[in-house]
Amino acid sequence: MLFLHEIMGLKSKIANRMLSSKLSSVIREKKVFNLESAKSAGVLWEIDQKESFDRLETKLRLAGLSVDSICYASSKKAVLPENIKGFTRKQTSWSEIPNSDLAEDFTRLKFDILIDLTGQKYFPIVYLTALSEAAFKIGFAGRSTNYFDLNIEFNEQPETDQLADQILYYLTRINKTTIE
Repeated sequence: MLFLHEIMGLKSKIANRMLSSKLSSVIREKKVFNLESAKSAGVLWEIDQKESFDRLETKLRLAGLSVDSICYASSKKAVLPENIKGFTRKQTSWSEIPNSDLAEDFTRLKFDILIDLTGQKYFPIVYLTALSEAAFKIGFAGRSTNYFDLNIEFNEQPETDQLADQILYYLTRINKTTIE
């Protein structure tokens, strides 16, 4: 058991080093956006968060944003439905770095806002968040190292609906000249 724990720690260290080496190549212009000023949003979500994602996507589209997303399924045996754009753990390297062109292309999209609904529970999502060229990144990271411009704070891991509601709350109020 101790050996397995050591292997997992080594795997994590190697993955984080690989991520750190790629971070210097990320070119992004940081800028704060809200739902009125943004034109596009990228959303990272997990397969079991479909209902929350759909609700968030609807609200973003109603605000006039174009929305692109990537879904992640942490099981190696998972099969994503054809209508869902994403990848599974089977499509990652042994260090959990995504091996899909879809993930690589997603990081290069220059979204106004990148939203992480996952709560940073999986390294592939942390990896995509870190390397994203989005101007404004928002999500919940808890106590872990994160790459957000705006962290949503909770005392413990929030339910996805709570996180989505808080993200929308702040995106309607941030950087406004008048408060409603």
